[in-house]
Amino acid sequence: MVNDSVEIAEDAAEDERDRVRIRYYSVTHSREETITSCEGDLIVICNVLADYADMLDEFLQTDREGLGFCGALQYERMRDRCRKITADLQEKICYDRAAAIEKCRKRAGRKPKADAGIGEDALVLSARRRAGAQQKTEQPAAEQSKTE
Repeated sequence: MVNDSVEIAEDAAEDERDRVRIRYYSVTHSREETITSCEGDLIVICNVLADYADMLDEFLQTDREGLGFCGALQYERMRDRCRKITADLQEKICYDRAAAIEKCRKRAGRKPKADAGIGEDALVLSARRRAGAQQKTEQPAAEQSKTE
């Protein structure tokens, strides 16, 4: 669940260049305010709220008796509010979280590309070359000190 959201967030990071304005009415300042954000940020918020609602649901299923009636009711209200906000965001930004999760799961099931490890191999080879070069420069210095 959370891993899927992380993968979706990586896809959404590309959208950070395209900023959008979000207008809301501030009750404390009694005026309209504007936040500049991007679609990717809204997708992250949507996924976080959905994950939090799922975690609250799991917590309610396991520990409902320990919470008592009022405690359980508060958690249920928070869970339902998170799901409502998530649904509203998904509708407004034309985002389908279930489809995005399915896409990530399909992508995770693919075989890795043949050249996926080339970068690491090149780094290891470079480190070995440097270590070999250092040993070669240290050997002549050690031989000179023996002859003196």
